[in-house]
Amino acid sequence: MPAKEKGKCSIFLKKSDNYAVSIAPTFNGLKTYPTKIGGVLSWITILILMGWLSAQFVNVVFFNHPTILVGKQNIDPKN
Repeated sequence: MPAKEKGKCSIFLKKSDNYAVSIAPTFNGLKTYPTKIGGVLSWITILILMGWLSAQFVNVVFFNHPTILVGKQNIDPKN
């Protein structure tokens, strides 16, 4: 029975796994055990963080009418 061929996507996901669990005896010379699911979760986390950061950047740069709330009173900076 031939050995399974690893696809480029599978290798890429395993290399990008930030949540790999360390193992005491090394496995094939690796100190951690990366998985494809961990790689997918790592990319989802990165995409969520980048989306949130870009949304905050857009709010800061393009927010034309800021309202400052002091206590229970609104202050309009245009007055």
